Amino acid sequence: MGTRRALMNSLFILAGVLGTLATVALSASNAQAQGRLKPQPTFQLLSQGHLKVLTASARSEPDGLNVSGLVRRSPQWKTGVAGHLDIEVFDQAGRPLGATTVVWSGSLGLNGYNRAARYDARLVGVDPGEVARITVAYHPVAHAAKPLEAAR
Repeated sequence: MGTRRALMNSLFILAGVLGTLATVALSASNAQAQGRLKPQPTFQLLSQGHLKVLTASARSEPDGLNVSGLVRRSPQWKTGVAGHLDIEVFDQAGRPLGATTVVWSGSLGLNGYNRAARYDARLVGVDPGEVARITVAYHPVAHAAKPLEAAR
């Protein structure tokens, strides 16, 4: 009888620990999701050449908007990929609210190993409540700086 009681006590302790961990995990995921725009705007992910734009999401920031996601090298391409991402934000009427250019961070993999890399862009001064559409476009070559980029 003593063995059965010890086993039941251990199971109750384990259940309590698991319940506590589940509560902590739920509150952490809720805190992370609070900044995410609801509903998410429409995303246009434009890939060309040797890079594919995989994902994008938008989060509200105190000073504007944060757009982040993943890119990956085309499976057929085994060497490095150069270029940048142009991110443009539009309102419901299609008027531009802001734009920026970013480069992904991290490696896309070596020796045939294909790994996703993350990009992260901040658009300061953009009102997240007005955003209806976001375009993330890959460009394999550099282009002339726009007036906003030249001012940086």
